[in-house]
Amino acid sequence: MASNDIAFGVPTLGREPLSVQRAICRYHDSLISFLRQRLRRPDDAVDVAQEAYIRMLQYEGSRDIHSPSSMLFRIAINVANDLERSEQVRHLSDQCSVDDVELVSGAPSPEREVAGQQDLAKLHEAIVQLPPKCRQVFLLSRARGMTYPEIARHCGISVKMVEKHISHALAVCMKKVGDGP
Repeated sequence: MASNDIAFGVPTLGREPLSVQRAICRYHDSLISFLRQRLRRPDDAVDVAQEAYIRMLQYEGSRDIHSPSSMLFRIAINVANDLERSEQVRHLSDQCSVDDVELVSGAPSPEREVAGQQDLAKLHEAIVQLPPKCRQVFLLSRARGMTYPEIARHCGISVKMVEKHISHALAVCMKKVGDGP
């Protein structure tokens, strides 16, 4: 017998040539089911199966394949293992040392906190120095959340006068705390 006639000690003369298309039609559903159970993400099963089919194409027409289903499943297992290894490498490369990351806190820095306290003290001083009626109108608006018409009724003044008091109070506060003149 010639060496072409024997593959792995088994005569190949009577064997049919491998048809990848026939193997796909015959084993696709069971392969997908197998891969969905094996993979971490079942949605990857179709991609792994397609890659297995592509790899199996290199054996198209070969008479040396004793069991196309065994070969297909072995190739699919290898593809799945490759996928898992690449995901592990990708996850490792996504990680970085905490030393390389600048951590940002939502809390203000100590300097900003001191500056905020100083601004608050200036604002309190500016409000205290407002004329009594202007201070009352401003606090009713900002501290109690009253509308201008509500303030006008409460204080017995016009809405226009409420607007003037609020404008004056805001100007004084901005001059004391803000960057304005």
